[in-house]
Amino acid sequence: MIREWAVNNAVYRRCAAGAAALALVLGATGCGANDSSAAHAQAGGSGKQADGSGASKTKKSTARVPVLLQDQLQEAILDERDLHGVSVNTIGAGTGGVGDGVVSAIPHSATQPSACGPVAGTLVGSSRFAPVASVMRMAQDKSGLATFYLVSYRYEDAVRVVDELRTSLRTCKAFTSSTLTGGAEKVSLTGDPAAGDEGVSFRFAGLMKTQGKDPIQIPESVVVIRSGSTVAIFNAIETIPRADIYPKVPADIVAAQVKVLSAGAHATR
Repeated sequence: MIREWAVNNAVYRRCAAGAAALALVLGATGCGANDSSAAHAQAGGSGKQADGSGASKTKKSTARVPVLLQDQLQEAILDERDLHGVSVNTIGAGTGGVGDGVVSAIPHSATQPSACGPVAGTLVGSSRFAPVASVMRMAQDKSGLATFYLVSYRYEDAVRVVDELRTSLRTCKAFTSSTLTGGAEKVSLTGDPAAGDEGVSFRFAGLMKTQGKDPIQIPESVVVIRSGSTVAIFNAIETIPRADIYPKVPADIVAAQVKVLSAGAHATR
């Protein structure tokens, strides 16, 4: 799936602000309610932000880990049972499959330099490995707003996805990619989240091209967490771009979603 910077930023701003005037400018892309109905495990939520602190946890020694199929992955999306006051939405019709979170493998050669391939792939919920299933949603509560992908893989591939991303982030600083309409710069590793089985977080400035003008820098923050054979990717975008001011991914949304994946069930109240 091709990640369109302009579309994502427009959808993000429209859903966050809900302004009618902005909707007229941004076009018909909209937000639809998610009706996930599975059962989730008791989720915590401090209302703090995910800052990428903490250490990665030890990988499981066995590959005999359940792999979520499409319907199971859709049922594993957090909802109000897991986090009070959260609103989870699809990213509306007219987005060429973006709303369904359709993810496919992307080779590193699609990115220049290719060493940044894992980072570029992450921004569209992807990697060089073929996923089993995937969904994309937008979640918002009192502490903030984030878009997120849930992507299931064979267990061995899920481990490799995070390993390759962490390795890439050690050297990747800027790149262009056929999956982006503008590229990214100021890529910076920000730590390993203390959630799930392992994870990594980073930030960067997305470059949105504007006709006849210099690209607009859009600060973004990303938290990636592996829970078993599922990789969860959370992204927060600065809706009013300001140099070197990066948004924070809401920690309570991350914690609630990861608890659902870890327990395989929704919270009971």
